[in-house]
Amino acid sequence: MNYEEAKYYFENTIDGIKSTILFGVIADDNIQNGISYIKELTSCDDQTAKLIWCDLKMDYGTKANNPILLAREEQAKQKAREDYLYRNNAECPYCHSKNTKKISGLSKAGSVAMFGVFAMEKVGKQWHCNNCKSDF
Repeated sequence: MNYEEAKYYFENTIDGIKSTILFGVIADDNIQNGISYIKELTSCDDQTAKLIWCDLKMDYGTKANNPILLAREEQAKQKAREDYLYRNNAECPYCHSKNTKKISGLSKAGSVAMFGVFAMEKVGKQWHCNNCKSDF
């Protein structure tokens, strides 16, 4: 397959799982895997595969054109947000989640007022896990 045929193939006929794999390879910026994948799909020579790789990298190498790059950036932002949100929280000893909150004195007093002696075990606890709902 020559350059024009391969270019037409990637612009018009590729879709589904093949395009997802190609977007992933472009997002990883893995030149060797990209060139070998292009050669596998189009049965072209090395030079043509390199030219196609350069064209695809220019066309789909940005966040605006590559949905995988955009998804990875959103995932990194979400992780950074969660890390910042839970940076000072205690880790749950049961499920190892950082999604915990401090049990307030008012909450402890309210439990004792409502349940009396049965709520005394909560008085000694300092943290509540929002993931597994345990107090520790």
